[in-house]
Amino acid sequence: MSTILAIDSASDRFAVGVDRDGERVIVVADAERTHTTGLLAAIERLLRDERPAAILVVTGPGSYAGLRVGIATAQGLALATGAPLHGVRTFEAIALAADGGGTVTAIHPAGRGEWGMQRWEGGAPAGPIELTASLPEGERLAGEGAGALGGTEVGPGERVRALLEALAPAARRGELAAGAEPFYLREPAITISRRQRAAG
Repeated sequence: MSTILAIDSASDRFAVGVDRDGERVIVVADAERTHTTGLLAAIERLLRDERPAAILVVTGPGSYAGLRVGIATAQGLALATGAPLHGVRTFEAIALAADGGGTVTAIHPAGRGEWGMQRWEGGAPAGPIELTASLPEGERLAGEGAGALGGTEVGPGERVRALLEALAPAARRGELAAGAEPFYLREPAITISRRQRAAG
């Protein structure tokens, strides 16, 4: 049996899932912002002492702290088990979940009243990744928060399921690009210490 693990920590709630030769189990966190305390425990329960054949991890955009925890966890597991690690952008995961071969504008909350978005067509990017305060009208939206805007709601659970359905076979065959680098829409807001400012 070949097990593929998928991790998505780009949202306030994380999701993890496994694909065991086409049989999938997905778990979404019950509470928000429990990545640090709950993610590894959820993965351990899902894997049941198995070594994954490959690991898929969502690399952003999304929650800065959440992505750091998810990607670091995936990197640690890859190092410990020898499993290849494959990063997937949030918008690709959304498009896989909602596309169906058509045209979709994938969106994700970016905070400060803004959204990240990218148009996808036929399963491929059809435009750049953008940061915007106003979403386009008349386009089919999909992503977290899209349901309230008349679009297709795609949260972390749906993204993980889509990753496993679409990419697990290619991961088993070793056809995916290796590596997982975080992708952010803006630089994280980090407080500079008084000592650094004084030295400045």
